Amino acid sequence: MMKKTAWATAIVGLLLLMNAASASAQDRRVELRFQGGVNVGVPIFLNVDRDIIKPGASITGWGGFDIGWVVFDFGLGLQWTPIQTNNIPMVVQPSGTEPLVRWFFSPGVRFQVPTIDAVLPYITGAFDANLWSFQAAASGCAWFYCRGDSRAQFTPGFTGRAGLGIHLKKAMYLDVGFKYAMSGKGDFFDRTEWWVEPFIGFIYRGDRDRFGGTGY
Repeated sequence: MMKKTAWATAIVGLLLLMNAASASAQDRRVELRFQGGVNVGVPIFLNVDRDIIKPGASITGWGGFDIGWVVFDFGLGLQWTPIQTNNIPMVVQPSGTEPLVRWFFSPGVRFQVPTIDAVLPYITGAFDANLWSFQAAASGCAWFYCRGDSRAQFTPGFTGRAGLGIHLKKAMYLDVGFKYAMSGKGDFFDRTEWWVEPFIGFIYRGDRDRFGGTGY
């Protein structure tokens, strides 16, 4: 009889412990939601000849997992920068304005302040996998626009971004901010290149716990 009582007590105790653990896990559940957006910007290269390299345009789309103060995201985009070949020395047959094109894929991490209803401040750091291409114009000078090869070439890079999401309605935010980016030399450039980029776009921040959440 005593053994049965001991077994019953142990089973009840185990059930109570499992229930307490389950409740604790629910309290500590990560509120996982989708966050994504799109923005357009004006990339401006630094330390270049302004008569040759003009401000350009870019479009970026991104999406990721929002767990509150942190977002893990992936971005994909296209950047276009006009190069005025008429102003490049040593070009025998200039062809006017030719585009410097950059395709990029960017995994990154965003740190945000989600506790303010009206705005969503954030900073982002992302590593960039870049593919650059430019129509070969000449050879013999030390700049990428004097390439003798028009094929797309890979370079690694990094982009830092600071911005502010302004709450419009429901899950939508107006996104305004500033990027500071660099590209390593890779197979394309003769030096590390830097540029700045003001941008504007939209952010979608999905419903809380849309993916069901998960315990720590």
